[in-house]
Amino acid sequence: MNVFFRLLQIPLARLGYQLAPFNGRQIIPETIPDRELYTGPEDFSRLFRPWLGEEFGRLLTPQITGNTGLSRQKLYWLLNLCRLTQDLEGDVFEAGVGSGGSARLLLEALDGEKIRKTFWLLDTFEGYQKIDRTQDGAHVQINQCRGSSYEEVKRLLGNDAAVVKLIKGLIPATLAEVKANKICFAHIDVNLYEPTLAATKFCLQRLVPGGMMVFDDYCWPATYSARKAIDEACSTFGQTVLCLPESTQAFLVRSPFGPLPR
Repeated sequence: MNVFFRLLQIPLARLGYQLAPFNGRQIIPETIPDRELYTGPEDFSRLFRPWLGEEFGRLLTPQITGNTGLSRQKLYWLLNLCRLTQDLEGDVFEAGVGSGGSARLLLEALDGEKIRKTFWLLDTFEGYQKIDRTQDGAHVQINQCRGSSYEEVKRLLGNDAAVVKLIKGLIPATLAEVKANKICFAHIDVNLYEPTLAATKFCLQRLVPGGMMVFDDYCWPATYSARKAIDEACSTFGQTVLCLPESTQAFLVRSPFGPLPR
């Protein structure tokens, strides 16, 4: 079934669609203090969407679209925000690699610009392996959000032009294996409170001025614990998170101001 799902997702992704389980009722956990902010009457049906165009579509190879659950819109933001940091010092960091499609997109884009970065890529490669029910809620399950195996992702991300450090295991323990002193761009997509908090703090301690972080789960109610963790970490460093409209994503640009890292 997993193979069938992935094969079916390739042609759908080329058309700008994402295959996902039907959810007739959006999960808005009772623990969210501002639940009323997760709904709205806005009509986004007439907005300009460059991620659906041919120019962006040419960047989305089957190796990318067949190995990610991110929509074209999310990949568009991820790629272009990363490109804004390509001339800065520092490495690229991703927590929550999944099947590797988003990392493949960034690798190919930077390689096309002849930019040489070290990529630090972290995942359990087995889905959720540790859940904090008090923070993450009763709706998340062990092994949920499982993508391709470590070996499959390693083959996908083989790249002679970049240094790729693929690290398997639970965050925060695996952060000790990341030897980056400076980070210019980070993508956090681990959904859960503890790994999100640890990874965000880790990156903010190393994020260069002008560097960016993209958070995949910030605006989605079912992953409110990730938003809570991100806000907690960013308040420590005096950083402001900006939500992307019509998306679950948010991002920040590292300000030179605010408290020193702890």
